[in-house]
Amino acid sequence: MAGCPLGINIPGFIRFLREGKAAEAYQLIKKNNILPSICGRICTAPCELRCILQEESSPIGIRALERYASDYGRGKGIRNERVLKGKKIAIVGSGPSGLAAAAELAQRGYQVTVFEALDEPGGVLRYGIPEYRIPKKVLNQEIQEITALGVEFVTSAFIGQTHSLQQLSEEGFVAILLATGAGSVKFMDIPGSNLGGVYYGEEFLIRVNLAKVNLLNRASADFFIGEKVVVIGSGNTALDCARSALRFDRKATMIFRKSFDDLRVRKDEIHYAGQEGVQFEPLVKPIEILADQNNFVSGLKCVRMDYAQKSGQQGWEIIPVPDSEFIIDADTVIIAIGHSPNNLLQSHFAVGLLCNDDGTIKVDVQSGLTSVPGVFACGNVVTNAGPVVDAIASGYQTAVKIDAYITNHNNQQELSSQYVS
Repeated sequence: MAGCPLGINIPGFIRFLREGKAAEAYQLIKKNNILPSICGRICTAPCELRCILQEESSPIGIRALERYASDYGRGKGIRNERVLKGKKIAIVGSGPSGLAAAAELAQRGYQVTVFEALDEPGGVLRYGIPEYRIPKKVLNQEIQEITALGVEFVTSAFIGQTHSLQQLSEEGFVAILLATGAGSVKFMDIPGSNLGGVYYGEEFLIRVNLAKVNLLNRASADFFIGEKVVVIGSGNTALDCARSALRFDRKATMIFRKSFDDLRVRKDEIHYAGQEGVQFEPLVKPIEILADQNNFVSGLKCVRMDYAQKSGQQGWEIIPVPDSEFIIDADTVIIAIGHSPNNLLQSHFAVGLLCNDDGTIKVDVQSGLTSVPGVFACGNVVTNAGPVVDAIASGYQTAVKIDAYITNHNNQQELSSQYVS
């Protein structure tokens, strides 16, 4: 349990499953996690690393058991009555941290409105993770349960454009929570990155999730995907891009400059990708994306890398192998080397919103408040890119801090006036 950021009673829900009580297991998980079906599918499962059987390299499959409890125990629980406090809270962003905060605040009696810039709620869970990992039906069920708590979702609402900070204040919101995630891509300084057929990981996955596929011919996507796709990166986004390309009947190769053991994804995900046909090229560094006569991708020039002892120091470093340049045949290149917080907030949302050098929003650790009075922040926009389970935990923790903040300020007019610059 100490390894779970949400503090789920893991032995307790496994015991219920062992007794054939899936509904009871599900309700026990829901006490700490409003998105069990999501975590049961994509959680990095830090709890399994803390399992005592990890010493034998065979930890209990806690994530899979949580998924089972969610899929087979849902819809049989009893909903608790809420005591309404009559105060309104606005949440900007409907990703995992925003959803978790919304549910917790609604259960504490607040009127919660979640503003989402895109046309459906879910954030990265809907637009940044492929359907084969999180089916839309499952995500919609989770959001419906949050809606049943009294949470209102307002979509196509870009705070800073469609709604200003002062407008939210005038509408009576006594606190605002920024949960906009880390959806901005990290660009790669490599020749040819502006060619046709080059995508960034987040962009590619959004296109995949929005694609209208011909049911009789899965390979006919409504956006360009070449026959030979090369993905640059070593994390979950890169692996998701490669496996998504396979589902459009393309050849997918994943390259990364470190060793195979340094892939930042779960080993079982790597195993599944290999079974599906993803080709892995470790210790390879891209140096140029090559163009054809139409300025589309025609190949990827790379160099082999290897470990060498640091000169005059202990330890190892990765350096290019002399005379090892080669070309990978490709007509689509996907760059998935990481992402960072959405920096549109600084220019569009609020004057005086202080951010760190990496784009994350500065918050007070104890209160969760930003530099703007009455405005809080949580999730990856504060911590930078991280696991979904950590974003959910951040949403819960900040919701508790918002409740304490409002409780300590009984004068609603005083709270509202803080937003007006």
